Amino acid sequence: MRISLQWLRTYVDVDAAPDAIAQKLTSAGLEVESIEDLGGKFDKFVVGSVTSVTKHPKADKLSLCDVQISATETIRVVCGAPNVEAGQRVPVALVGALIPSNMHDPEGKPFTIAKAKIRGEESNGMICAESELGLSENAAGIMVLDADARIGQPLAEYLGMDDVAFEIGVTPNRPDCLGHIGIAREVASAFGVPLKLPVSVVTETIGDDVAAAASVRIENRVDCPRYAARVIRNISNGPSPAWMQKYLTVAGVRPINAVVDATNFVMLEYNQPLHAFDFDTLAGKAIVVKTAAANEKFVTLDGKERTLPGNALMICDADRAVAVAGVMGGENTEITASTTSVLLESAYFNPVSIRKTSKHLGLSTDASYRFERGIDPSATLDALNRATSLITEMAGGTVCAGVIDVYPVPIEKKSVHVRSSRVNRILGTEIPAADMIGYFTSIGIEVEETAPGELDCIIPTFRPDIDQEIDMAEEAARLHGFTNIDDKMVSEIDFSNKRVSAAVSDHVREWLVASGFNEIVSNSLLDEATASIFSDTLVKLMNPISKEQSVMRPNLSVSLLQTVVHNSNYGTESMRIFEMGRGFTVADAGDTGGPIAGFTERELTGICLTGMAAPKSWTGSERAVDIFDMKGVVTSLLNKIALDKYRFIYYDAQHPLTDQRIGIEINGVYAGYFGRVHPEVCKKLKIETAVFIAELSLEALEETERTFKQYVHVLKYPVVERDAAFIVEKGVPSASIEETIRESGGMLLRSVELFDLFEGKSVGDGMKSVAYSLRFASAERTLTEGEIENAMNAVIAAVTKNHRAVLRTVEMR
Repeated sequence: MRISLQWLRTYVDVDAAPDAIAQKLTSAGLEVESIEDLGGKFDKFVVGSVTSVTKHPKADKLSLCDVQISATETIRVVCGAPNVEAGQRVPVALVGALIPSNMHDPEGKPFTIAKAKIRGEESNGMICAESELGLSENAAGIMVLDADARIGQPLAEYLGMDDVAFEIGVTPNRPDCLGHIGIAREVASAFGVPLKLPVSVVTETIGDDVAAAASVRIENRVDCPRYAARVIRNISNGPSPAWMQKYLTVAGVRPINAVVDATNFVMLEYNQPLHAFDFDTLAGKAIVVKTAAANEKFVTLDGKERTLPGNALMICDADRAVAVAGVMGGENTEITASTTSVLLESAYFNPVSIRKTSKHLGLSTDASYRFERGIDPSATLDALNRATSLITEMAGGTVCAGVIDVYPVPIEKKSVHVRSSRVNRILGTEIPAADMIGYFTSIGIEVEETAPGELDCIIPTFRPDIDQEIDMAEEAARLHGFTNIDDKMVSEIDFSNKRVSAAVSDHVREWLVASGFNEIVSNSLLDEATASIFSDTLVKLMNPISKEQSVMRPNLSVSLLQTVVHNSNYGTESMRIFEMGRGFTVADAGDTGGPIAGFTERELTGICLTGMAAPKSWTGSERAVDIFDMKGVVTSLLNKIALDKYRFIYYDAQHPLTDQRIGIEINGVYAGYFGRVHPEVCKKLKIETAVFIAELSLEALEETERTFKQYVHVLKYPVVERDAAFIVEKGVPSASIEETIRESGGMLLRSVELFDLFEGKSVGDGMKSVAYSLRFASAERTLTEGEIENAMNAVIAAVTKNHRAVLRTVEMR
């Protein structure tokens, strides 16, 4: 939005410098993108009077001109223009002035005036042509000014270009600031001065009633809630006065004639687009507002025939369409120099309807730009009367008595209740309620304090963006000044919460990729129905993007399985994939470990195997992956990261997500699990092959690597191996026997591995034989037979005691 400072000051008495005004507006949320001093380019240009002209003694086409530039100063200027004459008022560029365009340069580059000798004669300035001033392309001779132009007057002032233009980036939610009055209201509020609205004087002709002269009928009241009109007769439509042309030009609008300029002026003033019809061309002297027929043809003011959509709102007379409502008028009722009577339209159109029509036609105008964002339905008559007053002032004419105003269902002002305590809590401020009342009333909001700190606010219709208390909090913030709000952190999020370092994530990722796995990256949002299969403590979004993205994923298993479903639908059955990301659940009572109170956020690594472990080949038949493949992957990964500080926990009871579920414990802390996805889960997800998943806590892996991982030299001394087989009851977990062996084997025991499991008559009913390989070694010496025997005796004693085991065999390797 381009704003004229001089025009702005007609509504608000502010003498502040342009920079200060720009700073206030930007602080209030109306960013001033640029400030253009329009008179700056005419610095050191003045109005001069040519007092004498003589021929140059050494050049036939040059003249020596004496030019008076003030009451006391006359300068000599060498001029080559053929039309220079004594007695003329002319634009003079003094020494130091920058000429915008050099007519003698092929590229028209600017140059600076300096004292110079031209063919031996001194020249102290330059009399300028319009082309050299950048005002037009006329280079035939010097520019001759009005005879009454004041000598010595700054040229910018004479030309009406001694103004400053602000380019303001108006956000879509502030349509009220697309007019000078709206910006003036913000300036008045910022500087604490009153807003002065224009006064319209309309003299009506008694006996010429507008109701008898014209009629208005609205058939589509949804897209046109209000339509008002006046009729003006006997006008003389010539150019608008210089002051109006100046304001329009500074605002970026080309002057046309008095009637059209008046409508554009009021649009830029009130943010109310108007349209003037040549009243004599309206059939039946009627206005009908209705929806166009599909594919109807219409020629707009720009002379182009357009095909209208079936939902376009049209302004018609008794016989035909005369304007595309809110977008552009028609060629058939255009205002021309010969127009003597006008019907002046001021209406409120549905923003959605105008936007659709404008988009369909590919036609965006100043009017549609404003209607699309929402204008003030209460300003319809004020703008209409203002334009009527201006037209009669500039073009004469008589105004029919009365106004046609069809407004069947008035748009009411909204009421918003504001709690000052709530606003302060949102903003982190301590603004008194009295100050808030002052802020709100300064921008036209009516406020009543019904109780201490309780404010009932009536929102003016020119602010369609304000609906709720939070909108009023925003108004309080910008009017109080964002710079006056303390810069401090107030958040329910704990940003100091420890996160997993990149090093651990990189180690795990590198190992999995090197092991033939493909990494996936999936959305952490999913639908509630799918998520509920995996957890009953879901984190639900208050304002979801869609039903399919309404909850946070509780773990990575759901993402892995969704990927399996997607790929299997496209014929990929064998997959080795992993993902590193976060799982979100509602926290258990007493759990305060997450960054947001009441919620748990875990850093996880998810691994998935499905399909064939080995393809069919001449060496053997194909084999599907099984739980031992997944166990091998997890074991290798843990050996890489956690060394020997982990153990597996074998569960007897089934889990809703997996069967054959095996827990993972690292240094006594639960760190995850692996297992086969339960067939019922696969059935719900329509997965036909067995799927094996693992999920590991990255926090647990990081803690283990940081605390326990140490690098030592390779053993220099021999390793001694012993195999021990025990007969135990079938229900005794082999993992618990392994744990007993590790605890009782002492510092010399390096590793324990289960290598045989046997059940049969030879070991007895309800019994099984488990055999372990034990490896002993020392980093300092070669072990003696006695040390090995003592260690083995301790192991055998502990296993037989703790698990009611019977030693079957002990063998030396």
